Amino acid sequence: MLEPYQLLLGGVVAIAFLTVGLTVGVSNALGRNILKPRQFTCQPVIEPQTGELMWTVFHQGQGQPQPWLQMVPGMEGDVSPKSRCEQVAQRLDSLVPQQLRALTYQPNPATPEREAICALTQTKGGPCTTLLILKPETDPTQFFADLTLPLRQWGEGMQLETANQVPLDLQPYLLEPASP
Repeated sequence: MLEPYQLLLGGVVAIAFLTVGLTVGVSNALGRNILKPRQFTCQPVIEPQTGELMWTVFHQGQGQPQPWLQMVPGMEGDVSPKSRCEQVAQRLDSLVPQQLRALTYQPNPATPEREAICALTQTKGGPCTTLLILKPETDPTQFFADLTLPLRQWGEGMQLETANQVPLDLQPYLLEPASP
């Protein structure tokens, strides 16, 4: 016959295993480690010149969140800017373990008459990972400039020579500050 404390201890152990199992399962289902904080999130930002609400991808890696990409008109699909922002943030998060390296634009492999904004990684050779597909009439150079405006402004503030180049090198923006 089991003592009550043994039953209680067995229940606590079972709950602990169940919690760990669910955490690992949810992490695998989401494609990222839910115990590790996200590096990319979305926030609404009021555009100072127009007063317009712009959904913006923020990078959380250096303590103070920094705006990276603003969701501007010209994207393919009938998805809200908020949803598109969340999709882009999630894709960028999934590319961090593959050493996210740069952003660029190029013809979309599936529909070559349309341009795609994509991310290059260090470990994944070959074609870059598509973040956004542009509408056919959208000028990719202007769209890329508008999309990356917050990131480029931050780079200019850091006096980076690469802030206005394509592909846009992300390494200076991803570096963690040195430990004291």
